[in-house]
Amino acid sequence: MPEMTPEQRRALAAFLREHMKLIAENLALRAILDSNAAHEQAPVDWLDNLEQLRQTAEYRAIVEEFEPQIAQIEQGDADSDLIESLQRLLGERAVN
Repeated sequence: MPEMTPEQRRALAAFLREHMKLIAENLALRAILDSNAAHEQAPVDWLDNLEQLRQTAEYRAIVEEFEPQIAQIEQGDADSDLIESLQRLLGERAVN
């Protein structure tokens, strides 16, 4: 298997960063809905609520949790580095 090009590595890193952001968005939206479940409808200001949650340390921690590993993937020199980084990113689960 040929090694990844720098462009491919940047694309993978961008994908992983977006994935982490979507995980944080999912958790934030779930928190908004859970907090309003008693009203049995989504709050009118849910978008404002989401923006407020995006500013929290917890949200940023989720988005930035794996940034060192993503940066290593992006800057790695060999595919063996990529596989090792992905294994760490996935919690030491095997990459098939």
